Amino acid sequence: MPVGKPRKFKTVQELQECLDAYKKYLTENNRPPTIAGLAYYTGVDRHTIYNYEKQDEYFHTIKNFRDWVLMTYEEEAIVKGNGGIVFMLKNYGYTDRQDHNLTGDLGLNINFVPVKNQE
Repeated sequence: MPVGKPRKFKTVQELQECLDAYKKYLTENNRPPTIAGLAYYTGVDRHTIYNYEKQDEYFHTIKNFRDWVLMTYEEEAIVKGNGGIVFMLKNYGYTDRQDHNLTGDLGLNINFVPVKNQE
């Protein structure tokens, strides 16, 4: 016996049609893609989008959409170098890291002097 609310998208085709409509809306309104935006546009919770991705039949459709979102942010980061876009990329697993390697002799000598036991 199924528990919970019935699926909003009964088939992968229904989901794909909604994704296509969302992409068209974004293009017509010059808006960036987001998972939250997709959720709002389709009338489902953002976590529901992630839950669809966990199901084998919907996995590739949601993954392709998420890859498209990431590609859009990567391209915008390259073109604009916008800090907000960098922040979004960090949410997709990118890191902002600098490695520093220090070498050489600093010419310091450290002498340890034992402390007498004071009983």
